[in-house]
Amino acid sequence: MNSVSSTQHSKKSIALVGFRGTGKSHVGRLLAQTLRWPFLDMDIELVRTRGEDIARWVQREGWASFRAAESRLLCGLAARPAMIVATGGGIVLDPSNREALKRSFHVIWLQASPETISRRLSADSDVTSALRPALTALPPEEEVRQLLSERHPFYEEVADCVVATDHLNPAEVADQLKSCGPVAVLI
Repeated sequence: MNSVSSTQHSKKSIALVGFRGTGKSHVGRLLAQTLRWPFLDMDIELVRTRGEDIARWVQREGWASFRAAESRLLCGLAARPAMIVATGGGIVLDPSNREALKRSFHVIWLQASPETISRRLSADSDVTSALRPALTALPPEEEVRQLLSERHPFYEEVADCVVATDHLNPAEVADQLKSCGPVAVLI
């Protein structure tokens, strides 16, 4: 058996990656229901275990502290039984996280245009302020464009499957995932 095949067989969980506002949490819950697998939203889990929202955490200790905790959580999840994981949008920034994703997860990249993401984030401003604090000093739409451009190669590097979410609701995205290679073999 070649190394690609053996690597694919060692992957037991599905990780949804993509920029904030692409639907990872909503789609993850729906996909978990379809597969009857556990679901974990990494941002929610980090907030739960920390006891404070991401905005306060980052304000008090900086992004480096948050990213380190995110990496520890990902490593722990890689060792757990099959599940659906909604990652944070910046999980791909750390090379060791990208390696863990490629090694241990079937990775699905949920994409959306900067305009769609900006619209979704502004419509969900209560969640955005607590769980999705600003990452730069740029105006929101410029921040989305810049960070999407910077992260694109990293998302592309880890993705086993890519789904554009711009014109789909979460149920339609979850339905499309059923024909996505990693998911199709699990259904």
